Amino acid sequence: MFSLKEEEKLTKFIVGLTCCVFFLICIVSIYKYGNSTLMGSLTIPDNDDAKFIRSAWILADTGNYIYHDPSTSTAFMMPGVSFVLAFFVMIFGKFGGITAFRVFQAIVQTGSLFLLFLIARKLFNSKVGMVAIIMSSLSIADYWVPNLILTETFFKFFVLCLVYLSIYALEEQKAKYYVMGGIVLGIATLFRPTIATFPIVILFIWILRKYTFKTMLKYTAIVAAVFCIVLSPWWVRNYSIFHKFIPLTLATGNPMLQGTYIYYDQSSAKTDGLNYTQFNYPRISEVENNEMEMEISKYRLINLVPKHPLEFLGWYTFGKASYQVAKPFFWSPEFLGVDTHMAGVWHVITLLLSIIGGLLYYLDKKRKKIGTLAIATILYFILIYLPFYTMGRYFYPAMPLVIIFAAFAVVKIMSNLYNSISPAS
Repeated sequence: MFSLKEEEKLTKFIVGLTCCVFFLICIVSIYKYGNSTLMGSLTIPDNDDAKFIRSAWILADTGNYIYHDPSTSTAFMMPGVSFVLAFFVMIFGKFGGITAFRVFQAIVQTGSLFLLFLIARKLFNSKVGMVAIIMSSLSIADYWVPNLILTETFFKFFVLCLVYLSIYALEEQKAKYYVMGGIVLGIATLFRPTIATFPIVILFIWILRKYTFKTMLKYTAIVAAVFCIVLSPWWVRNYSIFHKFIPLTLATGNPMLQGTYIYYDQSSAKTDGLNYTQFNYPRISEVENNEMEMEISKYRLINLVPKHPLEFLGWYTFGKASYQVAKPFFWSPEFLGVDTHMAGVWHVITLLLSIIGGLLYYLDKKRKKIGTLAIATILYFILIYLPFYTMGRYFYPAMPLVIIFAAFAVVKIMSNLYNSISPAS
């Protein structure tokens, strides 16, 4: 499943060399840039990364998980990053732990690169896999992300694990793959809650393959049971503190509210004719704030959608999707000699090649039908964020799958060019 034993020596060499070079460049970047990649201030935490660091420091010192308010327990963010970072802080100290965390992220990111090869090999062949990891290693975002103190590195790794295990589960129809899938799904959810509904993708594939209801029920029960076991410590902790069942987080209100503003223009609230004074907002409590933001979101949609139906329809479909997909998750002016313009050009080339690859895939009558799982996963990441605030950061975990189809297009195009100029033709 994870072996390269049957691969040719050249394939092993290219995969091994690409992963090693990628890892070394990640390490060099970590020691070159240090904390300059932080987007927030450690003195006055004003961004997710700085808040994660403060959260980990307090967690390591007191055992209390916080986020916005250092004195208040939180359910605003899933605890994955804070707990992993706290582990390294307890071993290497407050600042040494941050560096160790980044190094560990470099290892995880290299693991994602290897998983990319395995998935591409499974969907197509080893040649596509090699091209895919080379293309991925040319993406500056993949070097920049391990330098960040955010969810992306771990979340992408577990998403790729989940996709890879799903392929085996669908092909082999063995319970062990669904058990492993449930474990990975639970762990991934501890980093970002939007993956919790990923089984919808599997259900879609089941229906396409005409699984019996009994079979679907059996595997659903397995995944659900394992998922609940993994998430149960989080649920117990939340209930003991907040005295209510909080399955994931209490952070949906803010991104939903931001998403109600077309093109994120919040200044429109001054001229939309709605009365916001009826809402006592903002509030001090995270729980109360989240509930109030949900109420304001509903109020805006109920009153504004009937007045501007086409504008909101466009915004909640192609508008938000374009914000998510059109630009790479690379917010640095320059990193390792690559600027945002260069990163953007490479991203657009990858997207165009991926679209070509997807078309070529469906035109190929001999295709492996499991490729639909990858495409459905890409669409899942686009659709799941449409009700909320969207940006390139949220599409980043799906980019490896996009790259696979781009690599397939490159291999197909090169193969056709070779055949057209070959003397044998």
